Amino acid sequence: MGLWSRIERTVWTGDVVKDYGVISDGLINGVRRKVSVVLAGKGDRRVFIRVSYQRWFAASVRFIELDRDSADKLHTALGDALNQM
Repeated sequence: MGLWSRIERTVWTGDVVKDYGVISDGLINGVRRKVSVVLAGKGDRRVFIRVSYQRWFAASVRFIELDRDSADKLHTALGDALNQM
């Protein structure tokens, strides 16, 4: 495990229970964007959506943290959106 992965686990996510991998990957105006989903927690489990941007020597990582209620609302919204697509 790399240094940045250890820092992420220590500071933000905690122990990873299940890694769902990259769900979206692409280029936007020359910037590589990856979106991944992880189930993790330091005691109580949470869903983390990790969005990372990378271009040449610059990078940015953002986390969206969802508890059980928020994840249930997202599940409902995605199910409704898929039915209307």
